Amino acid sequence: MIHHLVLLGERPVFHIQDGKLVSGSRRIAIQSLGSVQCFSAEARWSQSALEFLSSQCPCIMARWDKHTAKWRTFSLARRARHVNPDALWRLCRLSPPQATQLANALLWTKVCNQHQMLRSFDPLLPEKPRLKENSFSRILRLEAQYSRYFWPRYFSALSDDLFQREKRKPTRPLNAALNYGYGFLYHAIEWQCLASGLEPTVGLIHRLRRNRPSLVCDLIEPLRCTVELTVVRHLDQVKEPRLLAGRFAEMLETPFRYRDGNYRLRTIIRLMVESFVASLSGRADFHPFVLHARDACV
Repeated sequence: MIHHLVLLGERPVFHIQDGKLVSGSRRIAIQSLGSVQCFSAEARWSQSALEFLSSQCPCIMARWDKHTAKWRTFSLARRARHVNPDALWRLCRLSPPQATQLANALLWTKVCNQHQMLRSFDPLLPEKPRLKENSFSRILRLEAQYSRYFWPRYFSALSDDLFQREKRKPTRPLNAALNYGYGFLYHAIEWQCLASGLEPTVGLIHRLRRNRPSLVCDLIEPLRCTVELTVVRHLDQVKEPRLLAGRFAEMLETPFRYRDGNYRLRTIIRLMVESFVASLSGRADFHPFVLHARDACV
């Protein structure tokens, strides 16, 4: 059985003993670990534990930087166990029309999902905007324009006096909560990219930049609405990071409608990334996550 270890608010101290990862009285076989995601800023790891993990499975950790007042993440996935050379080659060799089609699917679905959520707040809102042409520059302009349309209405639905989304160094708890939730999604998608043999730094929409997982930034776009819904549903806890961390962990286990079935969000991430990999070879169409009206209810 493969285990995925997610660490939140505890203060564990980890070391290796007889091929097992040990913390107090808890033990787990290193070979049974499929991934480790550590959001506990006070976790302590021995050097041998980190070395074993880096050779065994993707391991993503986060720590709170008091000087910048933000979470910083790092990955121990340099020696991923699985690489899909065919998918990597096809991703880097996509023709402009193919890349545009995939980018449009991601950004257009993001716009549709966010508009579906707004209409659950206010059913009298007009229909979603139309995409007239299959053009990368057009969808980028539409996504930027819709962002200016979306955020004031989202904050208004939450009865908040915010009018602007703060992506970096947020000063308001609501913006900080959104960034925190997006971080959970980033880690889950990055792990799935590694599990599918993809290189997270090679993307379609976001430019290559040092230390930025551009592909993860691309694939997260249709899924952002799940974080925004979670914040709405637990608005009373946005000022409590420890409670909110638990809500975002629950979010990954929440069932949503995807294609013809109901799946946990964690499973949907896997299915969507696998669909993306299959679309690179032309074997199937890419199916990004589409928010169902039932799931958009608060």
